[in-house]
Amino acid sequence: MREHGLCGEDERSLTEGLPLGQVYRAREAALGLCEEIAARLEEDAPNAVFELWQAPRGSAAGRYCAYVPKFGHFEASCDVVGVPHVSVHDLIQRLSGDSGASVGDWMASEGAALLGVAVLAVVGEYRTQRSSGA
Repeated sequence: MREHGLCGEDERSLTEGLPLGQVYRAREAALGLCEEIAARLEEDAPNAVFELWQAPRGSAAGRYCAYVPKFGHFEASCDVVGVPHVSVHDLIQRLSGDSGASVGDWMASEGAALLGVAVLAVVGEYRTQRSSGA
């Protein structure tokens, strides 16, 4: 994270270690940095839960990446505050298949992965704990 100029919540650069449970930011970042950092975190800290996003810039969509060891990773385009977007085209394509499964069955398997249900639930719990000071 130091290599990419990310700063902790107090806006100081990272000099010693990497405190857990903190928010790190960079005012400007190269497109694709989100995916690069996510891959590196998965490799270097495989037991860490994290979420990253890169805000949209110009005509480039924003990018959201999250990882939970038990469930894997979830990636999607996102808005400026990191809310993931679901591709309506992908959703329609997957739902209109001839699988014969009900929407409930689909959500219990492929749909949950497509929408990042498990990963986003765990990340949301961490975010709630952090905001409540737990």
